[in-house]
Amino acid sequence: MPANLPETVLFDLDGTLVDNFEAIHQCFNDVMSLMQLPGATYEQIRQAVGGSLNVTVKTLAGEENAPTATRLFREHFPSVMLKGVRTYPGCFEILKALRGQGVRTAIYTNKDDTNSKKIISHLGIDSWVDAVFGTNIHPWRKPQVEFTHYVLSTLRSEPARTVMIGDSPFDIETARLGRLSAIHCVATGSHTQEELKPYQPDSVHPGLVELQKTIFNL
Repeated sequence: MPANLPETVLFDLDGTLVDNFEAIHQCFNDVMSLMQLPGATYEQIRQAVGGSLNVTVKTLAGEENAPTATRLFREHFPSVMLKGVRTYPGCFEILKALRGQGVRTAIYTNKDDTNSKKIISHLGIDSWVDAVFGTNIHPWRKPQVEFTHYVLSTLRSEPARTVMIGDSPFDIETARLGRLSAIHCVATGSHTQEELKPYQPDSVHPGLVELQKTIFNL
């Protein structure tokens, strides 16, 4: 492995490797319609995604409606989750390039674990990552440090040799609390480059293509 490369790279999923916003938007509005509540715009959905589902739903539907809306969302999402789902430009290239250099790669997401694995299998990403860490199989959510410790211990990775790649302040806080060596962001998801820079990640890029060339020189 080249000396300039990390041992492990953790990738967020939604907004970083995969665009699943169309399905999330439809699912949320289907639930709101069922509850006879106002829906959300596509842009509101994009801006709200990044934390746990509970946080997203509470932001969009209000605290009073969140418990019911969250339950209905979880029940309904598997039936629509593949609608419009796609990888972002550079997704396969960066995963293949890192794998080719002996770097361990994993998906680290607040998306449901089972749904995450189904989506990456559908898109053909599963063969290019070493592991997937999603939610609802344990009590943690990013940015909780317990979740990061679990991920690193499972992978047998050292924080000082692990890099996080994400698209939101949740990912930045996750990397900081977990004392990871670096956090690099892409502006393909919930936040623009200008919105991410005040959180002071190690770098911000328009997308994965630029990140791969600039940070990993691959």
